Parts: sequence; structure tokens; C-alpha cells
Amino acid sequence: MSDDLEELKKVNDWLLERASARLPCGVRKYTMVEFNDPDVGPVRKTNSKAEFAEFFNKLSPYGGLSDCPELTMGGLKLALESSPPNSFILVLTDASAKDYYKKELINNIYALIAKTQSQVSFLITGLCSSVNDPGFQIYNKIALKSFGQVFQVPVSELGKAFDYLDFMLSRPLNSSTPVFAKDYSPGSHSDSFLLKENITGILVSVNGPLTDIKLTDPSGTVFRPSANISDSTKAIGPIIQIDTKPNGGKWNLNVTSSRDISIRITGNKETNVSSTSDCSTCHRDATCEESYSGRKRCSCKDGFLGDGFNCFDVDECAQSWTNTCPDKCVNTLGSYACGCLSGYKETSEKECVDIDECSDSKLNDCHSLAMCTNTEGSYSCSCPYGYYGDGRHCELDECTTGVCGQDMDCIKHTGSFSCFDPCLVHTTLNEPWRSTDNTEDTHCDKDKSGWYRFLGAGGIRIPDKCVMGQNCSTEVPIWINGSHPSPGDGIVSLTACAYYSEDCCHWSTAVQVKACPIGYHVYKLSDTPKCPFAYCTDPNSLNEQCPCAENEERQLVNGAYGCYCKDGDEDIGIEDLELELKCSTTEMKASFRTCQLKRFHVKSIHLSNSSCTAVKEVSNNGLISVTSPLRDGICGNLLYTNGTHAMYKNTIYVQLEKESEQLIIRDNDAERSFTCSYPLDVEIDLGQPLTPVISAQNVKTVGTGKFKARMVLYRNESFQSPYIRTPVTLSTTKRLYVGVILEGQTNSQYAVVMKNCYATPSRHASDSVQHPIIKNKCPNKRDRSIKVMQNGVSTEGRFSLHMFKFIGNENLVYLHCEVNICDTRKGPCKPSCSGVKTNGSITEENRLVVKCGPIAR
Repeated sequence: MSDDLEELKKVNDWLLERASARLPCGVRKYTMVEFNDPDVGPVRKTNSKAEFAEFFNKLSPYGGLSDCPELTMGGLKLALESSPPNSFILVLTDASAKDYYKKELINNIYALIAKTQSQVSFLITGLCSSVNDPGFQIYNKIALKSFGQVFQVPVSELGKAFDYLDFMLSRPLNSSTPVFAKDYSPGSHSDSFLLKENITGILVSVNGPLTDIKLTDPSGTVFRPSANISDSTKAIGPIIQIDTKPNGGKWNLNVTSSRDISIRITGNKETNVSSTSDCSTCHRDATCEESYSGRKRCSCKDGFLGDGFNCFDVDECAQSWTNTCPDKCVNTLGSYACGCLSGYKETSEKECVDIDECSDSKLNDCHSLAMCTNTEGSYSCSCPYGYYGDGRHCELDECTTGVCGQDMDCIKHTGSFSCFDPCLVHTTLNEPWRSTDNTEDTHCDKDKSGWYRFLGAGGIRIPDKCVMGQNCSTEVPIWINGSHPSPGDGIVSLTACAYYSEDCCHWSTAVQVKACPIGYHVYKLSDTPKCPFAYCTDPNSLNEQCPCAENEERQLVNGAYGCYCKDGDEDIGIEDLELELKCSTTEMKASFRTCQLKRFHVKSIHLSNSSCTAVKEVSNNGLISVTSPLRDGICGNLLYTNGTHAMYKNTIYVQLEKESEQLIIRDNDAERSFTCSYPLDVEIDLGQPLTPVISAQNVKTVGTGKFKARMVLYRNESFQSPYIRTPVTLSTTKRLYVGVILEGQTNSQYAVVMKNCYATPSRHASDSVQHPIIKNKCPNKRDRSIKVMQNGVSTEGRFSLHMFKFIGNENLVYLHCEVNICDTRKGPCKPSCSGVKTNGSITEENRLVVKCGPIAR
């Protein structure tokens, strides 16, 4: 009943408005009686429409037994006893009557109806068994006795019943009289009834699916419904209203139906309330007509309610069943007008059609770069790939350009972006139920979004083999289809698969994974489409070898794994300290294992410049490290070059506390020298074409360091806005603007020298078909469109040329460059293309190759 009540509460004010029209003057009385099973009552009475509305809106279904029928008859008897004579009683229920068989109770109800002359109608939105059930048939019997109706409709069609209630409740009290009432079985039927001379109008209402109905007056005039009802399947039939004074005498009724129906004919009669000898007393929104008795009668016009002396406008737009508008309804004085909702326009045929807001920029507020998508009655805006915003505002999304590198994740903000290491910033999940060994309960990951690390007895890694259903405590387990990355691989993208219905990859999504330095992985997960989907963990991952030193072991401390000293390890001397060195693109890091420093009273650890001191690593509890930027002179760094390599040298010092009482003297301090070597010329290959726009390549060296180079395709000569989408498609009338960049060497003494740059129709740099762009560091003179704007002067080289296509069916272009790294301190690196040799310190032992593409013409 809860859904039914919510719908009825929406129209409660409308019902009370109609009820008020029955008694335009004097005191109105409203009575509400509650009933269910096993209780009946309480009875609530008021003269206030607002207070009654409050009673009604506070109704809620509660209590009751587990069976369907309710004590409807007991509630109706209490309502008849509590209401004044000539009341209109509406019984609202979704069930049959449980107490229909109590003869004394039913006889009391019939007696009360005869005594009070009250009219009882039933509005039933449910059915316990069928309409032939005695508990339902009692409603028809009582309605027939009281000249009421039975409306058996679903909640969605309540409006059909309100059409009838509108006519009945809006007529002033004592202005109508029962004329004819009868229930019919399926088929065709004929009947007759007598109409008295004092009847001023007729109202015929039908409850049930009607095929045909007609009324014939004594003169032979036939009356039918205004709408065609042939083969009607409506639960509530039409209403026939005859407002002109009907002829008195014998009338004939003919009806045809396919199901049970009930007919009620009500006669309107003149009342003292509406009769007058002076039309000036009628309301301005009423008509004044002469009645058959010679007196004047005030009647409110169509679209107004009242007794003729007081009329008020009806808001036909307040309820869906009081207007015929398919879209928008606008109430007017005494009527209403139909219009179109926002996002629609009216045609010459008075139909509402969708407005395509995307057809004209003046009709939408999408950003100039955004994509506008028309929808029914509206539209949506979305920024293209590579841009950030809500579609109303779009700005370049730096995170799509690889600005943070392969080891960091990127977060875009309005007007800025930030980079972070997911090994340091993530959420931990310590839930043993994720283990592939668990089959209990049902869990779900519908709220997982962001970077996560798995801990605990269930395992620390998502399995990389298919996990069957009912494992990991879920019906749809998720696993990783692919090999996990190793430390140094950076962030890689893998596919997460969900097993369902004997399909190992019934559903899939992209998952980013990074291997962290101390032996665990972090995962960038996304919400699952629905429950029960859940990410699994592999319990065998707990048994994998830990990346700790020989005298350390992997332990779980404060919710995180780390390398910690083993108990009872042998003492070592200061001379036995082992230095661990890591050379990266931008810095050098020298580290000692905490276990090796365990027995010493260390005062400080620092580099040649004592201001650069060591700290305990957050991501690895087993290391104490000191880091130096890759700059000459910083932290005491010394830079040497030999033509083929750049070497950064430094020394780390370990100073111990002095013992208070010394009998002998030993070396109390330790120092270790270290060098990071970076080759200036190395051969590299992307291994795949740069199809977004920007191609980056890690330059791995034989030594311990690495450089990083990338090739970028820009939109114009400013070299500020790279292409974002792939593939890049350009007309042969357009120019290519290309940059070759050495990363991690800001304000460096190194310069990029583009030695040989050329184009091929395939991704292979060794393709026999080649169009030279730069040869021996100088532009190809045969192609006059080539311009080299920057070469050998900084960490970025730049050139441009007109777009072209290769002869034949080749429609793609790939770019390749052999690049040397030149030390500007050894002499000028900018090539001279006038035939004079340069003095730059460049060797030809190796070369660095970057490439991008394909570029479609």
C-alpha cells in the first residue's frame, strides 16, 4: 500500500478542492478512518481542509497480519457512524475485505447507508485473488446500494478514476439525485428509466470496458459519448453529460460490453443555493440562465468551480488527467493552453519536435573545442581527448602528453596539474577474503577508484592466471591478463578480466600497474560495473623471494612491508660497509643498508659537501640514502667528459661518534667514492611508432646511467602546442613542425645535434624507401620546404617541412632521427652547413635514434 499512498498524497489537495465545492458555504466536515488487520481506527475529524491534508499526508502502512485481506467493512461502518448525513465516502484500499462474511456487520452498513443517504465509492489499487472473490464482490453490492462506484485500477491509472470523482465531488450538495443504477455482465443489454420534470441535466458514468452505449429520450433523440469508444479496453468508461434540460418521461438505455460493467445515472436539479431573481448576484465567472420554474440560475462557467455566486478557477495543469497536453501545460483563467517543453519547438501542425541545439553554436554553451551531442529535449558537451573540463570549459590536459614520465602518475586540476609516485601515495587493502583460496560470503568492489596496494594473509598481488567463479569470496573474480612489471619498468597498462559463465574474460577493463622498489606492486583500479565483482589476490605471492640484503628479512610493520635486520647477524667492521649506487636521469643516490650500520654510533652521513646529508627512505625502511642532483658542483659533484661519456664523481662520508674513553685509536670514519657514467652517444629504438603525438624513449646505457629522448609533433611554428589525438592527419598543403628533446637535462651543458633525420612509408627505420630531411646535420637542399630552426644549440632540436606522401599506395609517413649528444663546454656544437667543419666533441661510436608516426596525409 506504500506506493499507492504516495501517489494519492500527490493528489490530496486536488481531492479536497473538489470536495469543498460541494458545500461552498457553511462549515465543512472532514472525517478519516484508518483500518488494516487486526485493527480498525482511529477516527480523525476536522473542519479544516489543511488539518485533514496533514492527517492524510502522515498516513503510512504499518502492522497487519501476513495475509492480504483487510478489515474494510469494519472501517466503513465506523466511517458511516462518524460522518454526517449525505456524505461522500471514498474507501481507499489495495486489498479485498476480510470481514465480508459477517452478516450482522454488513446489515448494519446497509442500514446506515439508508439512514444517512451517504454515497460510498471504492478506489482499489490491488487484488488479493480475483474480482469474483466474495471479499471483492461485497464492494460492488455496497456501491450499488449507495449509488456509488467501484474503481479497480492500478496505481499508474488512478487519473482515470479521478475524472469521475471530479464530476461527483465538484457538484454542490443536494444539487443531484440518483436516477438509475445497475451492474451488467458481459454482452448487450437494454433498460429504461423515468426522468422527473424537475431534472435540469443528466450525468452518466460507466465503470468498466465499454464497447457501446446510447441514451434515447422520449422524443427519440439519441445521446452518445463525445469520443469514439468502440472496442474500448479502458478500465473506466466514458462520462456522458447532458447540461441542457432533458425531456421528462421514459428514457431507454442500450449498452454493450466485453466484461462486467456498472452504470450510474445522476440527475441534476435546481437548488435554492444557485437560484436567484437577480442575475447581478451571480459571480463574474458564472452564467445566468432562466430555469424551467421561471427563476434565474447561476452556474459557474466551464473551467471554474463553485455555486454560481462564488466561482474560482480550476488549475487544469495541476494534474495530468485534467488536461490533454502531451508536453507542457499552462493554466489560464477558466482554461489552459498547451505548449512545448524546454528543448522543443512547435511546428505549424501544433506538434512539439526536438530542437537540435548542436546545429547552431548560438543554441548551446559548449566550449569551442568541445563536442556537442544532441539529446531528446536537451544536449551535452564533452571535451575532446587531450583536453580537460566539463564541456562548457576545456583546457589542455597535460596528463595526456606524458608530462610526468613513465614512473609517475598525473592528476589534472583546473589550470594546473601535479605528478606523484603511486608507490608513495596509495590506499592499502588488507582483506584476507580476497585470496583465491577463499569461497565464503559474497563481496564486491563497486567503490574502488584510484591506486591501491594489497597487504595481509590473502596475498600482495593480483593473480595473473584465470580465477574461476566462487573464489575470492565473490561470484565474479577479477584477475590480471598479462605479466606484472619489474622495478624500473615504470607504470604499465594491463588488462583486468572478470570470470563469469565459464568465460575467463567475460568483462575487462584497463588497469595500470607499477612495481615498487621493495617488492610489491600498486594498482590503479576502477569501479566494477555491478555486484558481485571483486579483485582477487594470489596467496602464493607471499612466498616470493624478498628484495632484501643477505642480513635482512622482509617484515610487515605498521601495515607496510619493508626490509629489516635479522636477529643475531654477525658484527661487521666499518671497512665492510657496502655502498649501493643508483644513477637515474636527473640524480645520483648512494645508500647504505641500515643493518650494516646497526652496531655503529653514526654521527652523520653526507657527501663531499656536508650540507647534503642522508635520510632514511620512506619507501624502503632498509636503506639510508643521500641524493644529489645531476649537476656539476652541486653537493660536491665533479663532472668529467672524455668525448664518449659524461662522468659525475662524488664521495660519501660516514662519521661516527667518538668514544668517551679511548685506550687505542682506530679509523673511526669511512668514505666511499662513487661515479655515475652517462654515454653521450647511444643507439636506441622505440620499437613501435609514436601514434599519439609524443614519443619518449629511455636510453639504456652499458654503464649505470640513462638519458631520455623524445620526438614531438607540434601544431604550429610556436612549438608550444603538441598534437594530442591519433593518428595525426594533415593535408599536403600543411607544414610539419617537429621537435627532438633531451629530457632531464634542464640548463645542461649538453646540446642535441640532429645528425640524420628522414621519413619512411613504414615503421621500420631501415626501410629502403627514405626521404632525407637532415643529412650530416644539414637540411636536404633538394627539398626547399625544409627549415632547420634549431640544431646543436640546446637540449631541443627543431625543424619543419611541408607534408607529403610517398608515391604509390603508401598513405602513412614515419619520421626517424639519428641524434648525437654534444658537450658544449668542449667547443661549439652547432653544425656549420657552409662546408666548414665544427669542433664539437661528438663521436660516431654510437647514435641515438628517435622516431614518431604514423602521420596520415
